[in-house]
Amino acid sequence: MNLFAAMKVYDRVCLFGSLTAAARELNMSTTAVSRIIKDLEDDLGVRLLNRTTRRLSPTEAGRDYAERVRVLLGEIEELQDSTRRLDRGTRGLLRVSCSNVLAYTRITRLIPRFLEQNPLVSIEFNLTSRYVVGIVEEGYDVAIRFEAQSDSEIVARQLGTVRNYVCATPAYLERRGMPTHPRELADHSCVLSNFAKRLGTWPFLGPDGRFSVPVKGRVATNSVEAAYQMTMSGFGIGNLPSLLVGQAIADGRLKPLLEAFQPASSPIYALYPHRTYVAAKVRSFVDFLMLELSSDLD
Repeated sequence: MNLFAAMKVYDRVCLFGSLTAAARELNMSTTAVSRIIKDLEDDLGVRLLNRTTRRLSPTEAGRDYAERVRVLLGEIEELQDSTRRLDRGTRGLLRVSCSNVLAYTRITRLIPRFLEQNPLVSIEFNLTSRYVVGIVEEGYDVAIRFEAQSDSEIVARQLGTVRNYVCATPAYLERRGMPTHPRELADHSCVLSNFAKRLGTWPFLGPDGRFSVPVKGRVATNSVEAAYQMTMSGFGIGNLPSLLVGQAIADGRLKPLLEAFQPASSPIYALYPHRTYVAAKVRSFVDFLMLELSSDLD
């Protein structure tokens, strides 16, 4: 048994949760993948996977083995990169996780340009509304998020800052009136979302410094895009990034409020595993994003 090849197969099986999907990814037969997993289990003397007719899941030993295999495979890839001096020719599959709003408003249109500059790189681009993603556990090379993660195993490089607006439709303001101070938001219907952790408290920067006010509303969502749509419908006041509301403010469909009290901005981060050798493909992608987004986010 080729142990390194078996580890790669096991990593793909755990990542996709399916022998068939892993076989498709590896261009192998499902029978061959199943045989390799059995040989690996026989060599280790433990069961790694629980198999039923409907699902496949790692055992406790299998989960621990999968996490350590993924780290080991990543370190081997980095060793290969550094030894080959791939800064002369970045290559390989880059697995990227990105928040929906950043993907749709900025990152998606940049990826073709990055791939044109790096013809030996391919990208697997996964979108999610989750604010925290298990970068190492889920096998991502880079995650692009509005928030850094408190994790010693993760490096966070700030790509830029997005301005936020407290805003509402003219129809809502005609119906409910316009607040003149953030404290008056307590008397309004606010559209609450967990964007930048602002579900029930909104931070501001005023003439006397930073402060926060409590807000309330009849709807709360884990999707900033849903909060934007409900604000656009006239349901209430939203606290939303310029990436979403910039055009609506420019054409008058939304009106910015409390302009003397600037809502706190949101930093954008590229997150990647903290390792001695950062793969050339990761370094090139993050550097590319920093260059492209430094003056483009607002």
